[in-house]
Amino acid sequence: METKYRQLLIDDVSQLMELSEEDFEIVFSELELKRSRRGQILKKAGQSDKVSRYLCEGFIGSYRYYKKRHALSVIYQRTDTVFDERSYRTGFPSDTLLKCISDVIFYEFSLPSEQDILGKHPKFLALAHKLSLRINERNVAVLELSRKGLKKGYHELMHLFPGILPEITYEELGDFFGVSRRTVERFKHDLKNSKP
Repeated sequence: METKYRQLLIDDVSQLMELSEEDFEIVFSELELKRSRRGQILKKAGQSDKVSRYLCEGFIGSYRYYKKRHALSVIYQRTDTVFDERSYRTGFPSDTLLKCISDVIFYEFSLPSEQDILGKHPKFLALAHKLSLRINERNVAVLELSRKGLKKGYHELMHLFPGILPEITYEELGDFFGVSRRTVERFKHDLKNSKP
């Protein structure tokens, strides 16, 4: 099973930059493959994030504190890099939490390991830069999607995140699109009734 995830990461990274087998071995020696269940919190509010996660299967959400509760703001899927960026980069705690929307499998990469590899192997700086640009592009795309609203963005969300429908709750959908759970319930009811 791990071979499948190793190959996923190798194929994905190879689209950004050519690395040798030895280069990949350096990286894999610092990665830990982990599994987490739906609903499990990976990074609690009030803590600092000390790891990044390369998502191999499933969906993870970033939940921002808003109106006295945590609301889904960003969705991550396969091949995304997941971390609380502000907390990870500064080392300071944040009120953001990261939670599994579904069962997930991911590679975990600690901040000290990242710093060690970048310090000893400068060639990885170029890869880190390319990954950072991709993370920003994907986050912007998800943010723009959330701003489209439920009616305009729902089908695009299902297309962009295939398989998320049975995993995401009405409350999470509402939070993501900035509407109430009841609005999502009505929308889904109307959607179901409009099908021939």
